[in-house]
Amino acid sequence: MNILEMYNIYKKVGGEIVLRELNLVLREGVIIAVRGRSGVGKTTLAKIASLISKPDDGIIRFMGVDARGLRDDELSSLRLKYIGYIDQECILLEKLTAWENAEISLKLLGIEKILREKILSELFELLGLKGLEMRRPDELSGGQRQRIVLVRALSKRPKMLVADEPFAHLDDETIKIVMRVIRDMTRDIGMSTIITTTDLHTDLDVDEDYMLENGFLRRRS
Repeated sequence: MNILEMYNIYKKVGGEIVLRELNLVLREGVIIAVRGRSGVGKTTLAKIASLISKPDDGIIRFMGVDARGLRDDELSSLRLKYIGYIDQECILLEKLTAWENAEISLKLLGIEKILREKILSELFELLGLKGLEMRRPDELSGGQRQRIVLVRALSKRPKMLVADEPFAHLDDETIKIVMRVIRDMTRDIGMSTIITTTDLHTDLDVDEDYMLENGFLRRRS
């Protein structure tokens, strides 16, 4: 089953075409890496894939639904229920604790407290965050904030995870832990994942590896 289909996508940012003739199909249970240097359009691609932004032209389908004809509230509902998005800015609400930030999606979905606690406790443990639950964002390192955002995205067991530069603040050992958690969820629930990164060389053990350059997306050998 195809979770996401993007065909002939064009997108201008600031009057410049950053995506052109872009085609990408994400199948169920597949992990994709999109690599490229800073400023080539990876974040733009991630936001279009996540149904946050719309392309200027082209076709985008999510779980078989043509996203072009959906209202903003319908897109928001799809994002909440089925898409986990990790932004590279690691945005957290400064007045909430790490735990409170992580459980936002589950609360919006109406998940009962006892189940929220079980899901989040497991993810905090897996991602090396145990003991940080009551800290405020300004008491966390960049890498810890990034993993809290990941917990928030993964907690609802999304059909698709889109992670925009999720390794920027992580050391090599923590990157391995994060990738293991993503692969395990991919296997266990059939989650599909798009990871964008400026790292052009590290083997991330993904199923499909792409390069974004001059607006074009090509498969790496």
